[in-house]
Amino acid sequence: MEALSGSNNPKTRPQLLTVLAVLSFIGSGMSLFSYIVISFGFDAVVNILETEMKDVYPEMLVDFIKDAGKTFFMIGSLAYAVSLFGIYKMWNLHKIGLHYYAISQFVILLLPLIFISTKLSILPGLLITLFFIVLYNRSFNIIEKHK
Repeated sequence: MEALSGSNNPKTRPQLLTVLAVLSFIGSGMSLFSYIVISFGFDAVVNILETEMKDVYPEMLVDFIKDAGKTFFMIGSLAYAVSLFGIYKMWNLHKIGLHYYAISQFVILLLPLIFISTKLSILPGLLITLFFIVLYNRSFNIIEKHK
């Protein structure tokens, strides 16, 4: 556990919270970067995937990106930015970050259903998201017990 200073009774960050936050920073950070790139270069990305990369990536990926549209990636970028903000707040032991993180993750899960097809399955992503939320909450419960 890492001790955080700044008060008479310093809080400690549970190792579980540290691991979860690092994994979340990596996942949301990479997603934010890719969504921003696709948002700003949507037409170029689609053109490259259809012409120069058609042997590398399956047609299904190109169709997914085209069906989603630029707005999907712009809203997704915003949701991932909010997710990163929530992770940052949790890293600094502010439980409100869990709310930012949870809401943004549920928005991210719903975006494909809204912009692409209601027939898509969000179950795997939902299970992973719920798993992380439960573990984050458990980390904050550990902090509360050690006050």
